[in-house]
Amino acid sequence: MSKPFGDIAGGSANGGDRPATGGSSILGKLLGEQGTTGGKQKVPAYVSNDLLERLRDTVVGMQRDPNVSTPPVSLSAFVEAAIEAAVEAAEEEHNGGLRYPPRPNQRLKTGPPVG
Repeated sequence: MSKPFGDIAGGSANGGDRPATGGSSILGKLLGEQGTTGGKQKVPAYVSNDLLERLRDTVVGMQRDPNVSTPPVSLSAFVEAAIEAAVEAAEEEHNGGLRYPPRPNQRLKTGPPVG
């Protein structure tokens, strides 16, 4: 059975065929391998303070709720599952369900948004 938020024994958010985080995960694919195959990387993104607090409260709340059949094992596992779901939805809606091709420049632009 798929564990959407990973498990301590190394399961994944995607049915068990890949680790929950790391270079071969969806985050690694989004960010590029950058020399850390199989490792872990932080996501270079900013979220509002309110959203971050809601995220933390949600993960802890789900972990403590006996009615949640598969609670997230960590904040990272929850975030990775959410990112994977959003990426798959975007691919489905905007790219015929296919993964977008690798970007030509491995580095993403950082800093404030343009416009």
